[in-house]
Amino acid sequence: MDDAKIAEKVTEATRTVLENMMKLEEINDRTVHVLAQKQFAAAGDYMSSAVKRLRTLNEAKDMKDAMASQADLASELSEKMLNHAKTSLEVLNNSKSELNAVIGDSLSRFFEMANPKGK
Repeated sequence: MDDAKIAEKVTEATRTVLENMMKLEEINDRTVHVLAQKQFAAAGDYMSSAVKRLRTLNEAKDMKDAMASQADLASELSEKMLNHAKTSLEVLNNSKSELNAVIGDSLSRFFEMANPKGK
């Protein structure tokens, strides 16, 4: 192989690596952004729950009423937090799939470049 072909292969390999790194960066950036939004939503739910708890304690007629309302609020918050966890897991699983696809494509292209004639 002459110098021009070697230089062309190196340039192509470098371009491929840079393209894949850009794709990985986009996936990571989007994932962090979406997870941060979900974290803010969860924090908002925690704060809303705390306000509701204080309000119901203030409005309770007796201890039995207070405990019943607190149990209801705890159940409601627990369900919301479980939903937050599920959606965060979905985001991470989607990102994992995207990352695996980019890496798989990158490896395939690398092997094609390393063995262009299929030998």
